[in-house]
Amino acid sequence: MRQVLRLRLLLAGASERTVDVGGLPVRYFESLPQAPQPGQETLALVHGFGDSAETWWLVLPGLKREGRVLAPDLAGFGRTPIPQEGMSFSVLTDYLGRFLDTVGVQKAVLVGNSLGGAVVIRYAAEHPDRVSHLFLLDSAGLHAGATIAATQPETREEARETVKALTGKNLSVPRFVLDDIVRRARDPARQEYRHSDEPTDVSEYLPLIKAPTTIVWGERDGFIPIEHGARMRDAIDDSELIILPDVGHVPQLQASKRLLEIIRGRLGRFLGSRGG
Repeated sequence: MRQVLRLRLLLAGASERTVDVGGLPVRYFESLPQAPQPGQETLALVHGFGDSAETWWLVLPGLKREGRVLAPDLAGFGRTPIPQEGMSFSVLTDYLGRFLDTVGVQKAVLVGNSLGGAVVIRYAAEHPDRVSHLFLLDSAGLHAGATIAATQPETREEARETVKALTGKNLSVPRFVLDDIVRRARDPARQEYRHSDEPTDVSEYLPLIKAPTTIVWGERDGFIPIEHGARMRDAIDDSELIILPDVGHVPQLQASKRLLEIIRGRLGRFLGSRGG
């Protein structure tokens, strides 16, 4: 499936690249506008735990009119290998920042889903002058003491429950897909991150965010409750919370058109006025 989504991104005009970030080969997709305009943004799309850049296949093509769009694989996930420092919250955040530096990004709009949301929160708090707007999609970071909220499925039934938590729906899932979910849950990067001594905790970073922040939450998210989104909104100045009905944990896949409308609207380029 990832290979199919990779091909879809390439057919949509995205380029697949690899860049050396302090000795770590980071794979990413990049899309550039056909007619660049002065003042256009750079957007960086950051995926969640165990996911990859392909998760943005429905969103990245729709944002290329807004400016340069980057979708990297976080360190240890997708086609980016585990860094020598190991897998932890601080390491992932550090490599995101080093990636942006390496590809020449001085200031960016950051869009993060789940674990990616926690990473961009920490980055935005530590580098307030480098972030122009923050979009948090069902962001992780408020499960006290936990590295990640996602479950560790070991059987088909547990994999089925994982799918339900992700989508918010009782879907009929083929056995081979459930088996693949169980297999992927044993991935070394996932296991190493789970066993990190550093919790994925953003509570101290939320009040430090200076960028306008749009928090988007799926009403049916079975991993991270809407209440976490409300807590983030209350802790971040100049922030808003948008609830998406009948959507689970991954809005970029389950409500891509609505998400594009939200991002374009907040960046001052509404969907209707752009003819898309």
